[in-house]
Amino acid sequence: MNSEIKIEAFVLAGGKSSRMGRDKGLMLLDHEPMVSYVLKTLKKADLPVKIIANNPKYDQFGVSVFPDVVKEKGPMGGLLSAFQNTTADVVFLVSCDMPFLTEEGVKNLTSEADIEEIIAPLVGQRINPLFALYPVKLKKTVEDAITAEELKMTDFILKNRHTLVSSGFSKMAEYFRNINTQQELREAEKRWNNLI
Repeated sequence: MNSEIKIEAFVLAGGKSSRMGRDKGLMLLDHEPMVSYVLKTLKKADLPVKIIANNPKYDQFGVSVFPDVVKEKGPMGGLLSAFQNTTADVVFLVSCDMPFLTEEGVKNLTSEADIEEIIAPLVGQRINPLFALYPVKLKKTVEDAITAEELKMTDFILKNRHTLVSSGFSKMAEYFRNINTQQELREAEKRWNNLI
């Protein structure tokens, strides 16, 4: 990581979790809330961490929690909330439902940080916009996208200056697996002991 670039991680936990039926980040995996694993991994990587969430229960994790500044705009709204609550150069936006993330994966990406470009991993030929670095200078661009209802994160990445990082990520799909449903949570419980 360029030591002159200040990065702050924001865990995105403000979604509706409609497929899960309950707040995903607070769902238990091996007796702990899923979001707690994400927070621990980010802290191990020596990153300052905050949470974007509308649920006051996230206050229990001992980090600052900020609500969406614009409601019902999905991850794009979460990114704007992060931009408005940081003094960093770059926001590292991370989904709350990826408990298998590793410190190595975090450091691989943050080492590529750039104040001009979005840096996102390419995992299995797919861009992961919710484990990506966003320069704070894009705040006005995010505001404009929200106003225009252009809310797809992958489209936003591709429309702006970006670098897609595949080295070190192409074989890590398992660690970037999202847990969106009760079935996926049960499968994650079965895999847990094999991955940690």
